[in-house]
Amino acid sequence: MPTIKINDVALSVTPGTLVLDACRTVGIDIPHYCYHPALSPVATCRMCLVEIKGQPKLATSCTTTVPPAPKDNPEAVVMEVFTNTPAVADARAGVMEFLLINHPLDCPICDQAGECKLQDYSYHFGSGDSRMAEVKRRYRYEDLGAKIVIDKNRCIHCTRCVRFTREISGGGELTVASRGSHLEVTTFTGKSMDQNPFAGNVVDLCPVGALTSRDFRFRKRVWYLKSVPSISRHSALGNPIWIDHEGNQIHRLRPRPLADRETTHFISDEERQAYPRYNRAGKAPLPSLKGAPASPDAIREALQAAGPVAVIGQGTFGCDAAQRLGELASTPDLRYGSGDKTIPVVLPKYQTSADGILNRRGFTERGFRFGALEELLGKVQRAEVRAVVLLHDDAFTSLAERGVLAEILRLTPFSLALEVQPSDLGRAAAAWLPIASYAEESDFIVNHDGELRRYQKALQPPKGVRTVTAWAKDLAAVPATA
Repeated sequence: MPTIKINDVALSVTPGTLVLDACRTVGIDIPHYCYHPALSPVATCRMCLVEIKGQPKLATSCTTTVPPAPKDNPEAVVMEVFTNTPAVADARAGVMEFLLINHPLDCPICDQAGECKLQDYSYHFGSGDSRMAEVKRRYRYEDLGAKIVIDKNRCIHCTRCVRFTREISGGGELTVASRGSHLEVTTFTGKSMDQNPFAGNVVDLCPVGALTSRDFRFRKRVWYLKSVPSISRHSALGNPIWIDHEGNQIHRLRPRPLADRETTHFISDEERQAYPRYNRAGKAPLPSLKGAPASPDAIREALQAAGPVAVIGQGTFGCDAAQRLGELASTPDLRYGSGDKTIPVVLPKYQTSADGILNRRGFTERGFRFGALEELLGKVQRAEVRAVVLLHDDAFTSLAERGVLAEILRLTPFSLALEVQPSDLGRAAAAWLPIASYAEESDFIVNHDGELRRYQKALQPPKGVRTVTAWAKDLAAVPATA
């Protein structure tokens, strides 16, 4: 591999590596606006300029690549890069002044405040004052639909959003129009972002708050939010996300890109907008037995006295939950899997599976058999199974599967449902226990590709609500003898 020097620090990198990425490997963060690892480089913002020995002008590090080593001298230093010279500092200050010429002083009301690259870079690389005395440029209002709000006065024309709609989502809703001081990011006639199932990603891509989420707009200042690493529960890929929460409420979900995993940079709007269902309102429902409030001890006694037990675990919960739930089955062959949601594959590169069941593979590895509910129904009808424990989330079950589950619960002498909130199925069971949602516990899953992905607890469950693991352990406990 060729050797380069960055601020006199030598390192070996793969030929073709961007200088910007090479700088990151030695802990030097090059400021940039237009560059994004999942998008084509365009070098429009000019913020990432560096000095390269032997070149008469500063070079954009987001488009300059490391050349291969000479065949006759493979140990030679092929490039010397400097990121801290006076010329580089002066260039960055000039770019910042240029970008701020027309940028409005919207920081007190802008949703991007607190995580804005324009603020950060202005503080670190700007001059600290402005020579602009003229009236700032103003654009007309444009409606991008129900998902996205655009404020073109804030736009610095990095074109990340334009490239995303062309290269990633493919809709091409956004484009660059006009030239010079009239340049603007706009839409083709009659287009909005509403038909783009990945539209919310342009908000994450925008470095300055020109594109904001209509759902999150003016709801919460970001410096009040705590970010917890988690995963998206709405596909078998288990996409890594951040749960941003405050006051025991989730306020937004964002992608959490993994190193060297380009496909983790974006999530669908369905995944992004799933957070309200995990925010509880009011007190949690109490455990019940035969339609009346009951103690967990009474439910445990009823289950243990019922007879042979089968468990039905929906594959949208964690592996620890699956393991503990499976231990409640009287025999290993009485572990059944449920959940048959599918998702439309719009972007095959980023959606490598149409399976909407998050941890189907993890449940399968722990002995749960999917597609065998009819077999269980037959065993119930033949009285080979006298009790059923159902771990369920109604959002991931079709009407057809719901009908089979309802029939199983109806015919079983004793049934117990474990749910976050009671559904029609849960209310049809003889007993019901409230469980913590995935945002209220820590666990792990095995996704469609066989990767283990962990998620951490973000919210505190209400009093009386326990994890599936805790309930299963309690249900399996041997009663104390007198």
